[in-house]
Amino acid sequence: MAAKLAERPDVLFAYWDQGLGRLVVSVTEDEFSDRVLEHASDLAARSGLALAGGDPEEMTHPADPAGVRAAAATLGADVLGIAVGLTAYWLRLPPSPRLVTAVVTLLRENPRFRARLRARLGADRMDLLLACVNAAVHGAGQTPTSLVLDGALRGCQLAETVARSAAFDSVHDQLCSPGRISVGTDDCRRPPLRVSPAQEYANHASAGSLIGAAATLLVKHDGSEAAEAVLAGSPKAARYGPAVFHAVLSAALARTGVLVRDPERLRQLEMAGTVVLHPSALRAEDGTADPWAEPVLDAARRAGLRVVVVGDPALEDVTGLADEVVDARRPLDDVVYGLRRDEDEGVVVTVARARSADDHDVLAGLRGSDIAVALTDRDGAVVWGADILALHGLPDVWRVLTAVPAARRVGRRSQTLARSGAALSGLMVAVGESKGGRGRRSVLPGLRHAPVD
Repeated sequence: MAAKLAERPDVLFAYWDQGLGRLVVSVTEDEFSDRVLEHASDLAARSGLALAGGDPEEMTHPADPAGVRAAAATLGADVLGIAVGLTAYWLRLPPSPRLVTAVVTLLRENPRFRARLRARLGADRMDLLLACVNAAVHGAGQTPTSLVLDGALRGCQLAETVARSAAFDSVHDQLCSPGRISVGTDDCRRPPLRVSPAQEYANHASAGSLIGAAATLLVKHDGSEAAEAVLAGSPKAARYGPAVFHAVLSAALARTGVLVRDPERLRQLEMAGTVVLHPSALRAEDGTADPWAEPVLDAARRAGLRVVVVGDPALEDVTGLADEVVDARRPLDDVVYGLRRDEDEGVVVTVARARSADDHDVLAGLRGSDIAVALTDRDGAVVWGADILALHGLPDVWRVLTAVPAARRVGRRSQTLARSGAALSGLMVAVGESKGGRGRRSVLPGLRHAPVD
C-alpha cells in the first residue's frame, strides 16, 4: 500500500513505520492531503484492512492531540467551577453542605481510590472525571479558592502537554523518515510504578483526617465541623508541589529537544536511587569514551545516585568512576531486575542506545527499568517504548540527572507544607474558627482552609 501511494505525483514519500505502527505519508502541498487520505483509505479497504476498537491515534502517537484536549478540558472545568462559585456567592445563594465537599476531597486525594478508578477508566478519563466532580462540588460549595490553585496546576500541565507535542513536531522529519530505524513497543509489561512519597503521605493523611473527623464528631456533635476536620487533613500540597515541578521540568526538557514519552515515569525521578549506564550510551562514534561520559557520571554522583556501568575495555577511564562495574557478559535486563529487587536501590534509571530491533539485550534492559532513557542520536534507533528519548545523546541525560536533587527538594518541602497546613487548619477546627468569622462575608469566598489550600 505504501508503494502504491508513493507512486502518486502529489506524494513525496510513503512508508510503513514499524516502530510507530503507522503509515507515514508526506504530501507536496497541504491541499492534497484530503485526496491522499481518501486514496489511502480506499487502498486499505481493498486490502481488507479496517480500523477496529477506536482510534489508535488517540492512544499512542507522540503528537497525540488527545492529551492537549484532556488538559484543556480539566482546566476548563476549574474555570467554570470558579465562575459558578463566585456567582453563587455574590448572589447569596446557599452553599452545598460541607460534608459533600469533604467526601469528594477525601476520595480524590486517596491514592487507592485513584488507582482503582484509573484501572477502570484510564488515566485521562479518570483525571477528567475527578476534575469535573471536584469543580462541581467546590462551585456549589462556594469555595473557588481551591479551584484557583487546581487551575494553576492544570495550566502548567496544559503548557507541558503542548510543549511535548511541539517538540515532536519540530523533530518529526528527523525521527520519522524512511531510512530511520524505528523500534515499537511489544507485549512485555513494564514494571509497575513505585509508590511515591506524596502517595505514602496521602494514605496516612486520609486515615488521620478520618480519625480527626470522628473525634470532632464525638466532641462537638456537629457534622459540619467533622467535615471541616476531613478537609483540614487534605494532602493536596504534597501532591501539587511535585506535580507542578515535573510539569515544568517536562516542558523545559521538551524545549531543549528531549522527548518525554511517559510523564508518569518522569515523576518517579525524585525516588531515583540507581542509574545503569550501558556501554552503547558511553561510547563515541570512534569507539572511545564520549566526552560527555564523565559529566554524566559526575551529575549522577552529585545527585546521590549509585552508578552501575556495564564493563567495556574501551571505557576503563570512565568505569573507574562508577560504584559498580558489572560483567559485560551478564544480560542487561538481568542487571536491571537484580537492582530493582533490592528496595534500597530505589528507582532504577537505565541509559542505553539501541542500534536496531535485533538489539534484544539493550531493549530488554530498557523495558525492565523504572525509567528508560534511550539515546537516539547518531545511529541510535528510535525506541518509542522508552520513557525519555535523548535526541542529543548524553547531554540530554545530563539534563535529566541534574534535575534529581531539585525533584527531591520539592517533594520534601511539599510534604512539609502539607503537614504544616494540616496542623494549622486542624487548630482552626479545634478552636471553632473553621467557619470563617460566623456571619461575616469575606471579599473572596472559600478561605476557610487557606493553610491547606
